[in-house]
Amino acid sequence: MDPVFTPLRGEDRENKARANKAAGYRCSQQISCSFADDLGEDMERLIRLGMPFGSGMGRGQVCGCVVGAMLVLGLRFAPSSVADKAARKVLTRKQNAFLHAFEERHGSIICRELTGHARQSGPAEAGGSFFANSCIGLMVSASHLVEDLLQEEAEAAAAGQTQEAQA
Repeated sequence: MDPVFTPLRGEDRENKARANKAAGYRCSQQISCSFADDLGEDMERLIRLGMPFGSGMGRGQVCGCVVGAMLVLGLRFAPSSVADKAARKVLTRKQNAFLHAFEERHGSIICRELTGHARQSGPAEAGGSFFANSCIGLMVSASHLVEDLLQEEAEAAAAGQTQEAQA
């Protein structure tokens, strides 16, 4: 039986992130899976999509938390047609807002710079993480940022509905 994933939402995100990490979930999975319900996505699908992106794609490159956030933003805001320029602009705004806020908070989006760890010369230890628990704070931060972006959208939609009802 697979370990149970606990979404990094609401209270006590740090302990949830530690429990998920101990169960084997990678940074990218922790972020993308935390928003499965918001996206109407199957948890198993998000677990599979996020697996290769942990530990900076196993090379200390782009942080898995950032990749997980981009998966969420893409699934939520990317249009089904590349011709939908208005929707593409919304996605670009959300993407840039996340990247700017994350980098401003943490100084980088590169895993090895964020964690201070270079890739080990050998294969990753069991669980697939080169960086053990060094990214718990990054997971918590990324989940807050994504949640804020989704909440911002929900509030804007609600305000738009209120304006339509008043017209």
